[in-house]
Amino acid sequence: MKKPRAKKQPLPQPDLFGEGAQFSQAPKQTSSRAPPAPSSRRGRVVTPPPLLLNVREAAARLGLSKSTLDKMRCAGKGPRYVKSTDKAVRYDPADLDAWIAARRSKDAAGAN
Repeated sequence: MKKPRAKKQPLPQPDLFGEGAQFSQAPKQTSSRAPPAPSSRRGRVVTPPPLLLNVREAAARLGLSKSTLDKMRCAGKGPRYVKSTDKAVRYDPADLDAWIAARRSKDAAGAN
């Protein structure tokens, strides 16, 4: 006889735009087991968010596809980037914000 499947909980997603907690909280499952014993550590270690974004994360933050961002980088028209290794390209979120601000239309500032 097969056991009924439990509902899959969504995986925590990173907050790319800094609008909330580091990871979204998934609902806790209730079970008949006893809660785990408290650990001997004083506090939970939280890893800081990455300082540099990879190409996919940067493209998502800009609302572009990865291939479009790659083409812009090769043409020298995209935001500043960092080559962390010979093949790995990373983007600083501050550079992405500065690039967006530089491309902002002057007409959108106030007059309609």
